[in-house]
Amino acid sequence: MSTTATDAQKRINIRPVLDWIRWAAPWVWNAMVNAVKWGWGAFLNWWNGLAGWIRNTINWFIGGALWDFFIELRRYFFGW
Repeated sequence: MSTTATDAQKRINIRPVLDWIRWAAPWVWNAMVNAVKWGWGAFLNWWNGLAGWIRNTINWFIGGALWDFFIELRRYFFGW
């Protein structure tokens, strides 16, 4: 699989999100990792189960689509 310039432009920096989750909402971490591992449907269920303030903060950090965030998390955690 090759990465194009367009793919690179779509990528979001998830480091601030992950740092924030570890600091402000560490109880979310394991559930997030498992949801990403189990796929998009599980990730959506996890996402919809979060408190609104957590979703809003993550949205503010990522400034992009939820799908892009999911893809970046897969790359980060599992190298997929």
